Amino acid sequence: MIILALDSALSSCSAAVIKDGKIISELFEDRMRGQAERLVPMCLEVCDKADVIFEDLTAIAVTRGPGAFTGVRIGLATAKGLALALGLPLVAVTTLEAVAQNVAEAIGKRQKKVPIVRAAIAIDARRSEVYLQIFDIMAGDDMPILGPVSEPAAVPLTKISDHLDEKVTHLVGTGADFVKPYLAREFIQKIAFPAVPNQPNAGRVGLIAAKRLKAGEIPDNITPLYLRAPDAVAAKPVTYAFQNQ
Repeated sequence: MIILALDSALSSCSAAVIKDGKIISELFEDRMRGQAERLVPMCLEVCDKADVIFEDLTAIAVTRGPGAFTGVRIGLATAKGLALALGLPLVAVTTLEAVAQNVAEAIGKRQKKVPIVRAAIAIDARRSEVYLQIFDIMAGDDMPILGPVSEPAAVPLTKISDHLDEKVTHLVGTGADFVKPYLAREFIQKIAFPAVPNQPNAGRVGLIAAKRLKAGEIPDNITPLYLRAPDAVAAKPVTYAFQNQ
């Protein structure tokens, strides 16, 4: 099984090739702009580095949000176009799942058996909000298992304490630092803020996708995960005096 995975949902751009459940080539770039121009070349570069061509692929994987509206659309449009042109299945992973996978792998590297930990993933959503989801991370046969505890939600920072239960042990994501001032000191002292990548990474997206494909999970209708209305609004029409004459 050879999967091409890609992501442009937040303030980065990445692509990776996963073969038989292992990352064999990967590129990651921090960039707020130029994702549309850079994403396809990155896909070609990771395939070249992995010595595979598009015709060798068996699936495409991509993040579907939540995140920046433009970035989410760029990633999904690119992935859907490739999947359609190549006749391949498309697997979508949320940005929250991808960051939770970063936590799971970091813990797994430090310990032979992954303990059950509860990780809160907080992604900066601007407007004094974070995209939040909580996961239990458990030991698995080949890779850690992510068990969602809550649904993805856009949460105001002033309400964050209402959404974090006492079992949370880790807090990670681009919104973690924004959350801290709104948490009780006792809560902060008992949880960990591990130094792991706080953005989605195409390699981890591909690993999650590989596991789902192996289990026979192939969704037939993939849509963006938007948790609120876009920041941009349509301009109001302007009526000039001569138009009323």
